[in-house]
Amino acid sequence: MVTFTGIALFTKYLAAAALSLAASIACAGPAGVYAGVSAGATRFEELDGNKSHFGAFVGYGFNPAIALELGYRQHGEWNYFGTDVKLKETQFSAVGSMALSRNLDLFARVGYGYGEIEADRAGYRGEGNVDSAIYGIGLGYQFVPNLSSRVELQKPASDITSVTASLVWKF
Repeated sequence: MVTFTGIALFTKYLAAAALSLAASIACAGPAGVYAGVSAGATRFEELDGNKSHFGAFVGYGFNPAIALELGYRQHGEWNYFGTDVKLKETQFSAVGSMALSRNLDLFARVGYGYGEIEADRAGYRGEGNVDSAIYGIGLGYQFVPNLSSRVELQKPASDITSVTASLVWKF
């Protein structure tokens, strides 16, 4: 069982790691306004298997090392003992990046997620929401100055894991 203290301590360590990563001199993340689209797979531990997800995000890079992002993601639809369950999420996070080579960078994220859960069983519908800490790590590759891609492993909640591929356009 994971305790709140354990999650808080892990979140503090992850935030410190993200800030250390962002403080690196050699960074390659996007500076200025950028936007992107994403697709991937989400696994919700209590529900049946992986489901496809898609989303979009916008961000602002204060410099090549630190950015803030706002994103929206549709995580998919699961069946839980005859009940259809849908999960949607809005995220706000800080992203820190560090160059590994000329076009390749490592990034980490830490932030806040607001999840909306909808359940439908035989015409009866229920809704709920959940707040959670978000953290993730990934690699970004810059094709040309205004177009890059990302691959990321993200934990939008303690019992949810997602793997995402994204395209990012810098304005």
